[in-house]
Amino acid sequence: MLRPRALIPSVTVGLVLGAVACNLTPDATTDSNGDDTAASTDTTDTTGDEPTTSGPTTDSPPTTTSPATTDEPETSTSTTSPDTTEGPTSETDTTGPDVGEVSIYDIQGGEVPENSVVTVKGVVITSPARVNNKGEGTMFVQDPMGGELSGIAVFLTPEVAMGFGAKPGLVVDITAQYTEFFGESQLKVTAVDDLVQVGEGEPPAPVVVPAADVATGGAKAEAYEGVLVQVENVTVTNPAVDMSDFEVDGALRINDFFLFPQMEKPVVVNGQVFTSIAGPLRFSFEDHKIAPRAAADLVVDAVPPAEEYTIYEIQEGMVAAQTPVLVKGAIVTSPLTFKKDGFFIQDAMGGEYSGIYVYVGANAVAVEPGDIVDVEGVYDEYYDNSQIEVSDAMKVTVTGMGAAPAPEIVDAADVTAGGPLQEQYEGVLVTVENVTVAAVNAMFGEYELTDGLFVDDLFFAKADWVLPMLADTFTSLTGPLAFSFEEAKLSPRSPADIVE
Repeated sequence: MLRPRALIPSVTVGLVLGAVACNLTPDATTDSNGDDTAASTDTTDTTGDEPTTSGPTTDSPPTTTSPATTDEPETSTSTTSPDTTEGPTSETDTTGPDVGEVSIYDIQGGEVPENSVVTVKGVVITSPARVNNKGEGTMFVQDPMGGELSGIAVFLTPEVAMGFGAKPGLVVDITAQYTEFFGESQLKVTAVDDLVQVGEGEPPAPVVVPAADVATGGAKAEAYEGVLVQVENVTVTNPAVDMSDFEVDGALRINDFFLFPQMEKPVVVNGQVFTSIAGPLRFSFEDHKIAPRAAADLVVDAVPPAEEYTIYEIQEGMVAAQTPVLVKGAIVTSPLTFKKDGFFIQDAMGGEYSGIYVYVGANAVAVEPGDIVDVEGVYDEYYDNSQIEVSDAMKVTVTGMGAAPAPEIVDAADVTAGGPLQEQYEGVLVTVENVTVAAVNAMFGEYELTDGLFVDDLFFAKADWVLPMLADTFTSLTGPLAFSFEEAKLSPRSPADIVE
């Protein structure tokens, strides 16, 4: 399965505010909550055990760590992404010689020894200050003359980040230590008095550059590191390089360093065209990447229309993740989840690879088992669970009505995580027979069968969900099969699906 990046499409650049919770899920944040600081390899301030973006997840704590971003150090197991622009790994204030006043051009041109204490005057702030969960900040500044070698990252200790209201357009004098943090040039400011506003105006216009020139290894990537740049008329070639980056023409990465703390996410699907993308050019974990400062830095030209696919084609790997899809004539096999944020559909032919989850989020959709529907959305892998993400209730159209298909009878051992048929029956309505309870987790409202298959309360209110006792047996359990936090989970739709 592909690594997930749950983004909900719209015609214009949208903001995805993270917000999906299933009945089974404690809320949490799993994107690149950029504790991207050099001073930290600790975990993110998550608010729960699971992501909140979408999908039929469960209330159980994850059995493994969440997928990490490429902006995360190898020593970290968290969902945060320590950023290479935010200072050294300790704050010992070790400095080199005080070389006095220099220009950013001098620093980026290699004329200043690393670890020197320098003063740059009259430079313009080109980005907001991105503050991590330790209070450390990162912003970018630029010489007003612009051009190559004119920009640099500035790391702010918590005292400075709190004491100085950084915003684009402010003209400042800076006294700082010049360092190279994992290949990215930066100025480390440790005292409030060392960052002084001397004027205010407009930030410089970004330099328009070819995408390939500023991509990793590009002809101008080093020259424009730290500079506010812009690429134009680029097409998305990989919508999910990792949890914090996507890629456009020329193998140029676009990073959510500033967007994520603002809870802003651009619309990103395969083949989407951006009229322009602007932001400072960062160097982070061996890659150059543009970091848009806000949603306005990404201007959408066109989102490709959905093409018709069958559920079989999607589930058998014939469709790339983050592709707009249209599935016609599918049968609804479940009611809406207890939180009303999704349901399951299945191809009328049934069998392996015939089912998939439809995530609708806060959109008010009315469907019942047996409804025949057309569904338009974006196919994605949400933590390895296949789903179609719907951005508008109008994208789910009921075209007929009939009976829900009969469940496929399977062996529990075959569809448990790692079982020989687990992938094939993901999203499909199944029945397991003559099963025994091996463990019960009351906190998360689920229980495990002796064959390793989990059963959870996706369609039940907590008060209506009756947990069995250890060693209880069931004649049969029926429900759609999903995958969440490394476990296959069957979700009964009503008490009728639970036969003792």
